[in-house]
Amino acid sequence: MATSDPDPLLSLRRSIISNNPPTTTTSPDPTSEVSENLAVATHLQFRDPPISFSLDTPTRFISSDKPVDLRSIFFAWQKQDIAIPEYIASAQQLNEELASKDGGGSKVQNLVFVERLDLITWLQGASEESEYIKGLETDAASAAQSAQVASGAAGGVSTIPSSAAGARAGKTIDPRLQEIYNGERRMGDRNTVLRGIKPTLT
Repeated sequence: MATSDPDPLLSLRRSIISNNPPTTTTSPDPTSEVSENLAVATHLQFRDPPISFSLDTPTRFISSDKPVDLRSIFFAWQKQDIAIPEYIASAQQLNEELASKDGGGSKVQNLVFVERLDLITWLQGASEESEYIKGLETDAASAAQSAQVASGAAGGVSTIPSSAAGARAGKTIDPRLQEIYNGERRMGDRNTVLRGIKPTLT
């Protein structure tokens, strides 16, 4: 799926599926210090392709009508095997560390059980869709274009009028086609076919 800008969620999913998970670093520089502490790390570094995302980057994963940042997504993946109470306690501890580090500018968002399960399943490649992940803009544009083609509003195969009246509605028409249209048999509606045409009184 090609996009004009790299997508952090897709990058994370691909790295997990390929068993080549990213590393957390203290700067966008790939050669910067690696820190597994999400209160210290500021960026997520991917190797293939080489790219870096800030951990504060909003993602397409939506919780409580708000985008979830990359730090919260990566934290949920790291804690996928622990129970909910431990996950919540770990998030609270991390938020306390973040608050002491940058005055509360960054914060890990707790995902409810269903959201976390849905996210992990998608990241691991066990499912192709997630009800919490908003579609890419390119996907939406492609879907809209396909809908226009299907409705005949844009693209696709142009239609040809099947009657002389339809032919006359066009700006120009081939004289041979006009002759064919004029020779078409005019069909009535269902009632006319069944009951015939009533005589007109004069």
